[in-house]
Amino acid sequence: MTIGENIKRIRKAKNMTQKELGEKLGGLSQQQIGRWENNTDQNPKLETQIRIANALGVPVSHLNDTLGWLKEPEYMPLEKNLERIGFTLGHDDDGFLWLHYPDGTLEISIDDLSSLEDDMDSYLRFKLEEFRRKRSEDFRPKKKKTPERPKDAF
Repeated sequence: MTIGENIKRIRKAKNMTQKELGEKLGGLSQQQIGRWENNTDQNPKLETQIRIANALGVPVSHLNDTLGWLKEPEYMPLEKNLERIGFTLGHDDDGFLWLHYPDGTLEISIDDLSSLEDDMDSYLRFKLEEFRRKRSEDFRPKKKKTPERPKDAF
């Protein structure tokens, strides 16, 4: 699907008119939204795609199919966690990966993204172990299975 088709599909699923979306985007005209949706105008710039995604309440990767690799199961939890705290991932036509902060944009590499994911997992493990230490009285270790004796062991 094109970016325009995705905008239209998501906008309609949210029961939003082109005019309402334009207003959420700071007064863009209904006609401009229509041109994007009907693919009669160039795709919106990446920064505008991010604003559209935010206005529609979806990750930018839901609009831009060139970001399909970000939809892979391994990246979805990271993307959702980033969005939950106000950050989004983006990608441009030249193959650059961007991390959009609330106050700016930073170019990152796939290695940076993988490192961030590894660090997130490590921190979560650390915090879970911390909980277990602090609440050791509530921890219940698994019971060890005792091996069954063969019936003819007597």
